[in-house]
Amino acid sequence: MKIHQLLPCLRHGDAIGNHTLEIQRILRQWGYDSEIYADDIHADMRAFAKSYMKLRGSALRDAILLYHFSVGSPVSEFVKSVPNKKLLIYHNITPGHFFKGYEDYIRQVLDNGREELHHFVNLCDLAVGDSEYNRIELEEAGFPRTGVLPIILDFDKYSRSPDALVLQRFDDDWANLMFVGRLAPNKCQEDIIHAFYVYKQYVNPKSRLFLVGLGGIERYDFMLQEFIKKLGVKDVYLTGKVSDDELAAYYQIADLLLCMSEHEGFNVPMVEAMHAGVPVLAYNSTSIPYTLGESGVLINDKRYDEIAEMIDLLVTNQTLREAVIAAQRKRLDYFDRARLEQTLKSYIAELTTTN
Repeated sequence: MKIHQLLPCLRHGDAIGNHTLEIQRILRQWGYDSEIYADDIHADMRAFAKSYMKLRGSALRDAILLYHFSVGSPVSEFVKSVPNKKLLIYHNITPGHFFKGYEDYIRQVLDNGREELHHFVNLCDLAVGDSEYNRIELEEAGFPRTGVLPIILDFDKYSRSPDALVLQRFDDDWANLMFVGRLAPNKCQEDIIHAFYVYKQYVNPKSRLFLVGLGGIERYDFMLQEFIKKLGVKDVYLTGKVSDDELAAYYQIADLLLCMSEHEGFNVPMVEAMHAGVPVLAYNSTSIPYTLGESGVLINDKRYDEIAEMIDLLVTNQTLREAVIAAQRKRLDYFDRARLEQTLKSYIAELTTTN
C-alpha cells in the first residue's frame, strides 16, 4: 500500500518538515511505500522530496494522501483535484492581521490560506490537528471527523553533540534566557526583549537573552534592532539560523525558555525545553496551554515587572524550579514517540477500513 505526504514547503529545521520526515520513517518501517511531495523544496532537502507535480500515474493510483496544511499553496489545488483518500494534518495558519504594516504579501497569503481550509471540509476522509487547539478549529470550520496527532519529535538529536563553541562561550554563572522561533510579529519577540530588559535592569545584570531563529521579515527585523537600541539593553543575541548541535547547546545552557507569542499552532520549542529540563514561562494564548498541559508556568497579562519577578523565581528558587521541571517531565509522556505512533496507526487503520 502507498501512503504519500504532501506539503507546501520542505526546509531544514522546520517543525512541519521534521514532522513529515518522522512520519515517513514510521510509515516505511511499517512496510508502506511512502514518498514526500512538495512545492517549494529547499536545496538542502531535495534528497528527501519530489515536486508534487511528479505525483501521478502508478505512484498516485490507490495511494492514501496525507496533506500537511499550513499555508495557501498550489499543492492544495492538486490535492483537491484527485480522488484519493485524504488525511488532512492541520498545523494552523497565523492570522494575517499580525503582519499588517510589516509584510502585506505574507498577510494576504495567510488570509487566503485560512479561507482555503474551508474548501477541504467535504473533501477529506479525516482531518487531524497537531494540537487540541487546532482540532477545535477544524471542528468549528465544519470538518465532520477530527482528531489530534501531535508533532513527532526526534529527541535524540538534542543529546548527540552540543556545540562546543556555544558551551565554551556561554556556559558560566550568568542566567541564560532563550526563545526559539523565527522572528515574526505573532511571536512578539519585542515583548520578550522588554521583559528581559526589566529583569536585567532591576533584578539580575548578569543575564543574557538568546533569540534563536531566522529573521527575514525586513520591517520586523529592523523594528527589533531599533527597540534593542532604544532600550539600551545589552546581551541580547539574535542568533539567526542554527545547526542541531548549536540548538542542543543553547538548550543545555538555558535557565529558562520565555515565550510571549500571541499565536501558535503547536510550539515545538516548549516540548524541546521539557526534554532538556528547562522551565517554560509562556503567555497564555492559542495552542500554548494545550501543549503545556498541566506543566510550565502561564502568563495571563504582559506586565513586564511581574514577568521579571517570575523569571527570577524560576531561575533562583530551586524548589519551584524543580517542581516545574518535574511537571514538564511528566507532560513529556503525552509526546512519547511510541504513543504517537499508535495514534498515527489508528488513523491509518480508520482510513483503510472505510469506504
